[in-house]
Amino acid sequence: MITARQIEAFHAVVSVGSMTGAARHLGRTQSAISRLILDLEEVVGFELFHRAGARLQPTENAMLLHEEVRRSYVGLRNIESRARQLASGDTRRRIAVGATPALSGGLLPEVVAGCGPLGADMPASLTSMASENVVSAVAEGTLDIGLATLPIDIANVRVHWIGEAPCVAVLSENDPLATQDVLSLKQLHNRHVMTVGNPFRLRRSIDAALKADAVSPHTKLETNTSLIAIMAARAGLGVAIVEPVTAYGIPLRGTVVRPLAEQIPSVWGVLTPEFRPPHPEVEHLIERVGTMAYDLLPGFVRHPPEALDRLQTRLFKTEPGPDARA
Repeated sequence: MITARQIEAFHAVVSVGSMTGAARHLGRTQSAISRLILDLEEVVGFELFHRAGARLQPTENAMLLHEEVRRSYVGLRNIESRARQLASGDTRRRIAVGATPALSGGLLPEVVAGCGPLGADMPASLTSMASENVVSAVAEGTLDIGLATLPIDIANVRVHWIGEAPCVAVLSENDPLATQDVLSLKQLHNRHVMTVGNPFRLRRSIDAALKADAVSPHTKLETNTSLIAIMAARAGLGVAIVEPVTAYGIPLRGTVVRPLAEQIPSVWGVLTPEFRPPHPEVEHLIERVGTMAYDLLPGFVRHPPEALDRLQTRLFKTEPGPDARA
């Protein structure tokens, strides 16, 4: 059976990169760490590390295992932190919030800060993750609130409302197009364009808009976050077409944000577990999300939950799935 000490040693070796460093970090001897790793390898039935000079190189299986270990380790640390709070008499409920990188970085800190004294003292955790992971975590009940981009097509989640705002262009302040108040996609013909790479979410809408206007960028640099696309634009690599939360919520010096003449919708939903009524503090936080979105995002529209199927059909040109919830 796998023990907590084996997992702790494994996590430390992967994170630090050596037995010696892991031993120093954990306050144990190198031989003790080596023994724990050997015992873990015997339990799991595969090799965890290859030696690369003085360092250890995790095997592919080890890295896959470490993904689960990392999530569990963070959860254990949260449990320990919560236990200390309860022991000190702090019985307030911890709110676990998860969102996409854009929403967790560009919107949620302002949301919590906007809660006044409640925000400063609120026991909360903010986690950035992919949309599909947000939805799964809400469905499993490990998140109290989730902010995920469409499509949302899974049981056991309650959609409170859906936010929509138009995408924008971000470019270097030295770009010739920076003098324009509004940009058209046609102006990006044969230009270098940066945008997110996931073809099943926002990228699908961006590609459809470029195709509709017969715009063929010279190149398209794909990134996994809008922030990377914006930083590439600041470096003069081209024009970034991104969702507006990052563009307005994490402004970068040396860039300008310009609305697009064509409407490319960025759409995301606010979710809670369907099987657990939201706590009053959760409901308050959800309302703050809406208020801050109106303040931050030009053209923001808040749709009711029953609009989910219609929006997904419009965005993705497919019939709603059988498990879609309103």
